[in-house]
Amino acid sequence: MKKIMALLLAGAMIMSTPIMAGATVIRSPRAEEAYQRGLAEGRYQEAKAHGEYLEREIADLKAQVQNLYNKVIELANKKTNVEVKVTVKNGKASKPKVVVKNNTVGSGYSPASEPFVNTVLKAPGLDCPIPVGQGGKLVICGVKTRATFVMRETTSAKVDSAKILAAQIGGSVKNVVETYAPGVRFSTAQVDFKVYGAHDGDIYRVFQMGPKGTWNEVQVDEVREGHVICTVNRTGTFAFLKMN
Repeated sequence: MKKIMALLLAGAMIMSTPIMAGATVIRSPRAEEAYQRGLAEGRYQEAKAHGEYLEREIADLKAQVQNLYNKVIELANKKTNVEVKVTVKNGKASKPKVVVKNNTVGSGYSPASEPFVNTVLKAPGLDCPIPVGQGGKLVICGVKTRATFVMRETTSAKVDSAKILAAQIGGSVKNVVETYAPGVRFSTAQVDFKVYGAHDGDIYRVFQMGPKGTWNEVQVDEVREGHVICTVNRTGTFAFLKMN
């Protein structure tokens, strides 16, 4: 009997002893469940705190990028004029006077409401292209979806082809972009292109390159400040031509 009591007492001491280095703690099923639940809750709180920290960091970085691109837009809207004045008096020329003027022009880019995310800024072989990006969600068969176009820079050959088209119809090429819609199927979709140089009253014609390199005009539904809205039947290469 004394031996049995000693064994029981030793077992109780093992179960109640704090965790030691390398020791194995034996718990009842309920105690083990509570312990694991506590660990899970602890990990959740840690993950939640980490997620909130990342959200704050992302918001801060987004604000910094916004300020940077607003500055880019501001600089792009300024036109620099350099004047050199030389006066002649009694047959002698005065020292040249150089005057530098920065004038804001009204036909520049519209202020960016968002940073240039998913936006094509360059077109090889095209001087001073205007940024073109995704301005809103796709409207497929009259229903607004969560899908958007993915935008990419095109090739110099396609830009040259668009220039020839523009010369034929009397417009100017503002940008040529490649578009993709991974995992999205549609026969008709309305696309809101964010065109940073577009203004109310502008006339834009948009063309899509066909399989054999020919240009087919797509329907332009609306041109408003910073946007050109089109109805298209598929993704591909689009050229934006300004007609006025």
